[in-house]
Amino acid sequence: MRRLLLAASLLLATACEAPREVAAPARSGSPRLDAALTTALTGAAPTATLEIIVNYDETVTTRDAVTSAMLNLGAGVVQFKHLELVAGVATPTQISAIAALRGVQSVYLNRQLQYYGHGSGLYALMLHESIPTIRADAVHAMGITGKGMGIAILDSGIDGLYNPDLVYPSHTVQNVKVIFNLSDVVTFGKSAPKPLKQGVDIFAENLPNSETSVGHGSHVAGITAGLGTASAGYYTGVAPGASLVGVGTGDVLFIFFALAGFDYILDHQAAYNIKVVNNSWGTSGAFDPKDPINKASKTVHNHGITVVFAAGNDGPDQNTLNPYSVAPWVIGVAAGCKLVTPDPTNSAIHCADQTGQNRAAILADFSSRGVPGDNLYHPDITAPGVHIVSTRASTGTVLNALDANHDLNLTSTCAIALANQPYYTCASGTSMATPHVAGVVALLQEAAGGTLTPDQVADAITSTAAPLPTFALWEVGAGYLDAYAAVMAVKQ
Repeated sequence: MRRLLLAASLLLATACEAPREVAAPARSGSPRLDAALTTALTGAAPTATLEIIVNYDETVTTRDAVTSAMLNLGAGVVQFKHLELVAGVATPTQISAIAALRGVQSVYLNRQLQYYGHGSGLYALMLHESIPTIRADAVHAMGITGKGMGIAILDSGIDGLYNPDLVYPSHTVQNVKVIFNLSDVVTFGKSAPKPLKQGVDIFAENLPNSETSVGHGSHVAGITAGLGTASAGYYTGVAPGASLVGVGTGDVLFIFFALAGFDYILDHQAAYNIKVVNNSWGTSGAFDPKDPINKASKTVHNHGITVVFAAGNDGPDQNTLNPYSVAPWVIGVAAGCKLVTPDPTNSAIHCADQTGQNRAAILADFSSRGVPGDNLYHPDITAPGVHIVSTRASTGTVLNALDANHDLNLTSTCAIALANQPYYTCASGTSMATPHVAGVVALLQEAAGGTLTPDQVADAITSTAAPLPTFALWEVGAGYLDAYAAVMAVKQ
């Protein structure tokens, strides 16, 4: 069964899905249109315009050459500053011509993606318990808290105005929000004015609160690096010494917004010493290395920033991974419960054995799985993701409404003290597991003097993971996240 927070309807939904393809889509020698774009073009009027992302081979052509050709066709264009991709608005006839341009590999529809978190549960693995579960508290005791490291949160936004755990500008050092859609910033025509608009131009900067109505990004940010100020340290995040950079895409996440977010992160990498970007969102389907998101995440990786992606909430069936988490250059994160016993919160309610093999209650039932025996389709690591208590956004009305029942239920093991309820809420998902890993990346970088490459970070995290012997690679990856062991492996 599939569990997700639909950004469009902003409601919790469940739906059955057909089995997914395992291999990347077959490619011929000619450029292709992705399935979503092909569907959108079916029956489209000749004058209809669609928002598209164009992927080209930079060894064959250039950004400016593709841009000029698209403008000459009458299409609208937006460039990216650091990504070898071009966004645009075009008619069906123009799209066919664009696909035939020299060097163009594929054309994709600017479609909607989804956040991987939800509330409305009965039990919680509190943030103050998930930190010891991954032994991040032992790292803090060593004086390592992620100091000097920047963590980018590419999500719905961060409320740094209301919540003191995420306070702007001293802790959330930059906070930006999408204010334009792709169609708002395209340039048309052969005589288009210069310079052309770029992806980084769609953001408003220096916002104390970039969260609108979801609350997802603020919750994720608190897990990664919340200060714990509002709870006197009780709900401190994984890397409270790190700096947060909020890249808010709003209530509804589209491919163009995510690409522009990556573009912004690359443009400000040095200014905020960004070492990791957290991506608690994704899609479904087969892994496609030429997908614009995958191409962008590889570019970010190649610039020295570790990219962490949620594995998805489509479990417990096989072959349900978020394809963006499958990319070999990112760290894909599954969601689990606590390893320690006894578990006073009974968080294992969502981690019961689904196979009848009497396995330990560790892997969340909603956590997406890979493919048995496949070297590509598997998570990389498992981290706490079952009903985590973390920071609440004042403007996060959707998450706040979903979580109200168990936040306020004082007889529930998820209960939050009355004094803390204004600033904290519960949520579940691989969205919540992922920022545990992003926070550990900041801890590793501080321990190693900020010198680790993304591949070295991934190796440290996976090689030191706590084994989960009754589970396979395609289910849990290398095992359970162990922050202390990973830090000790790289500490100078």
